[in-house]
Amino acid sequence: MKFIEDNYIFTDNAAQIKLDEVSNLLRQSHWAKNRPTEIIAKTIETSLCFSIYHNDMQIGFARVVSDYAVYSLILDVIIDEKYRGKGLGKKLIEFINNHPSIIDTSKVLWTKYAQEFYLKCGFKEEDCYKFMFNRH
Repeated sequence: MKFIEDNYIFTDNAAQIKLDEVSNLLRQSHWAKNRPTEIIAKTIETSLCFSIYHNDMQIGFARVVSDYAVYSLILDVIIDEKYRGKGLGKKLIEFINNHPSIIDTSKVLWTKYAQEFYLKCGFKEEDCYKFMFNRH
């Protein structure tokens, strides 16, 4: 799937992903700034990935882990710092939410600092769920 808007290319074509550029993008984040490139490559292999390109440079990325029936977990949503504030993040989330392979699944995510952004994208906080984590 692919669409172009204002010279920005949005695509789910994993073959076009530029691993070094995704690694650089994730280094701008608080959650993956120290994630090794080899681990990023593994996450790309095992996820449904979404990218934004501008002038052949990858400036946005997100990935989804899904059972393709009930739930889809949205992860690693990032827009290059130089391109923020242009509505690209919202368009990326819309692209993900409307992707044919996961359109009928419940999209879930967690965020530490971007609650307002995701609320504007149609997400709601669910008080009835307790977020739990098990890290080895």
